[in-house]
Amino acid sequence: MKLLELLEKVRLETEASRALQELAGQENRDFTEEEAEAFDKHLKEARKCEKLAERLKALEDQEGRLTTPAERKVPLETANGSRIEVAVPVPGMYSHGQLRAFKGPNAIKDAYYSGKWLQATILDDAEAKQWCRDHSVEMRVQTEGVNAAGGYVVPTTMETAIINLREEYGSARRNARIVPMESDHTIVPRRAGGLDAYFVGETDAITESDMSWNQVELTAKELGCLTRISGSLSEDAIINVADTVAGEMALAFATKEDLCAIDGTGIATHGGMLGIRSKMIDGLHVGSYVEAAATGDEWDEIDTADLTNVMAALPLYARRGAKWHCSPVAKVAVFDRLLQAAGGASMRETADGVAIPKYMGYPIEEWSAMPTVDQPAATLNNVIMLFFGDYSMSSTLGSRRGITIAKSVDRYFEYNQIAVRAIERFCINNHDIGGAAGVRGPVVGLLGTT
Repeated sequence: MKLLELLEKVRLETEASRALQELAGQENRDFTEEEAEAFDKHLKEARKCEKLAERLKALEDQEGRLTTPAERKVPLETANGSRIEVAVPVPGMYSHGQLRAFKGPNAIKDAYYSGKWLQATILDDAEAKQWCRDHSVEMRVQTEGVNAAGGYVVPTTMETAIINLREEYGSARRNARIVPMESDHTIVPRRAGGLDAYFVGETDAITESDMSWNQVELTAKELGCLTRISGSLSEDAIINVADTVAGEMALAFATKEDLCAIDGTGIATHGGMLGIRSKMIDGLHVGSYVEAAATGDEWDEIDTADLTNVMAALPLYARRGAKWHCSPVAKVAVFDRLLQAAGGASMRETADGVAIPKYMGYPIEEWSAMPTVDQPAATLNNVIMLFFGDYSMSSTLGSRRGITIAKSVDRYFEYNQIAVRAIERFCINNHDIGGAAGVRGPVVGLLGTT
């Protein structure tokens, strides 16, 4: 059992003993034979769990001392342009080309630290291990029960790069409601109904009403990606290797998250998650979409009237944060085409110096996971071609923090390469998309029809 579980059991067993004693005291009597036996049993179990907890706590303290970085022996480096000034200069410590995953004024330094960490943990390089100890780069091993497969916990600099790039790549993380998960299973309360107001007669009592709540259930699923790096990583390549590994992992995670959010079918391939487009056409949520006009199953057949009908169906409460959600193909073939045909209409609006594509005043969010059928090769009949609304109201993404990396030196042995596996845990629940006919939710889809 985990330490917290043991301590909780100690508390429960102690409270059970106390409850028996208080009951006998309130009735001014001694224990019955059964009560005395139960009292002794609860205390015995509490003492047993307490001793186990003490041992487990001592073990965790010892592991913590072993994985705690040694006291820093040299001052931290400072970044100087694209070259890092270190206590002991190393020739060729340059980045080759522009970094993609690591950004900001400390990008080179952060990538170098992450590269040294990769050398120490993945390549088992003794010199890199000592460097990490000297510079307070932690090499923690995953010991908590959130990942049965184990692995090294990614250092903060590298995890931040992966998370930021994952959110840049992934439309789901940019638009869904993000809920940090403290455990693998989380229940999030959701407001289902509010209070009602009633007219009150002169001598009548006010009719009572209650707010109603239901729940959004999130169960984190383990998502992993596998890559490989050279078994002889040179010093002047670690910056770019760290950048490449972080970037590829972020892209792999974001791509799968978007696929589950949009087209998840509820099977193991999609972690049991049901995508928003799949849910809209399951026969139970016909109020979640409107149909395109006749012969509206190709991009060039969608017109302003179709898009206006989608907008009109969206409830007022969801319009403040509404966006158009579509594929890059639909953005050009539908929205850009209609704006261009309108003549003189601006295809992009500027916010904070950044050009943002909009249609009818609402931003256009491009999802790579949305339909990208190239006409006239196929049609989009009975397919949700795009949707409009506030995705943060319809969908929740549970994020279990902590990316871990593990290695295998055997898989690509003949290539002198090491397999590197990264794991994250997340869950997406598309819980509010409308219901029966006429019952709208915070997003409304456009269904292609012949």
